[in-house]
Amino acid sequence: MKLKRNEAEEVDIDMSPMIDMVFLLLIFFIVASQIVKIDKEPIELPSALYAKVPEDETGRYLITVNREGEMFVGPAADRVTIDELKEEIAAELEQNEDLRILIRADRKTRAKENEKIMEACAEVGANDMIFAAFEQ
Repeated sequence: MKLKRNEAEEVDIDMSPMIDMVFLLLIFFIVASQIVKIDKEPIELPSALYAKVPEDETGRYLITVNREGEMFVGPAADRVTIDELKEEIAAELEQNEDLRILIRADRKTRAKENEKIMEACAEVGANDMIFAAFEQ
């Protein structure tokens, strides 16, 4: 028995399921990639001659200091006092012993404010800190 295909029949591919999938993926990525505002106000990072870009900045606990010396913690930029900062760092240390801290201080922040943050971190046991800076 010989099967022959009728040459007059054309095979059409229905594109509507593929178009539906493309739109679903597009909507997913639009919703999933919301822009997170890291700072409530702009921070001008200082520049340093021998600044080095850290190999791995991911997973660092973020502390932001503006030029008035106000501190903000985390990507949501919640304002904290020095005592609240100590409590939050201590709580983070309980969850993660290898806590790494990234301090983003404005170029016009007084050194005294940065010193307070470093002392607060040292008091609760966090010793892996880096400062964000641009390379000159």
